[in-house]
Amino acid sequence: MLYYFRQRLPLLTGTLILLLMGLIFGSLAVKTLSPSQVADLGSYIYSFYNSFPQELKMANRHSLAVQCIVDNIIKINGLVWVLGLTIIGAPLILGIIFMRGFVLGFTVGFIISEMSFNGIIVAIASVLPHNLLILPALIITSTTSLSFAAAAVKTLTGSSKGNILNQFIGSTLIILVSCALLAAAALVEMYITPIFIQLSHGLIT
Repeated sequence: MLYYFRQRLPLLTGTLILLLMGLIFGSLAVKTLSPSQVADLGSYIYSFYNSFPQELKMANRHSLAVQCIVDNIIKINGLVWVLGLTIIGAPLILGIIFMRGFVLGFTVGFIISEMSFNGIIVAIASVLPHNLLILPALIITSTTSLSFAAAAVKTLTGSSKGNILNQFIGSTLIILVSCALLAAAALVEMYITPIFIQLSHGLIT
């Protein structure tokens, strides 16, 4: 798989840069919020953290984990892979990458702006664990889907004589690896991230 991505290093690099741009713009967008919007979002975050321990006790984490796995695979991998297969929908993948980075950057940026140093710890505890798996999975799927779309275009236009079936099989196998990462991310989100959130609960004031 490393050889596969080394061959597609420019595309992989571009995908990473786009995600980074989303993170940066998301964090900068926090400064554009009005005082009332800041107050509303701050109230929501504090309310969520205060009610989290009780809701965690009541939740059926096993069923939530299964649902989260399905959602991750369908809404992230499924959507991106289908867009790549359609070829014409491939540019939308770039938008998905940017928006994922934007949302993450905005979330982390807002928490830090509200809680200062404590916000860094809270953001690491609540956002980082599962995203350490989700973001690589998104990058892998996006790069693979965009690469397949580009190869399909070259084959259809006659500028390449590569076997599109082999491309499809190889890409699908890599997507399955990404699905495994997303499944692991869902388990982390349901069983590990809540532990870190509870440990950081004392920092929420």
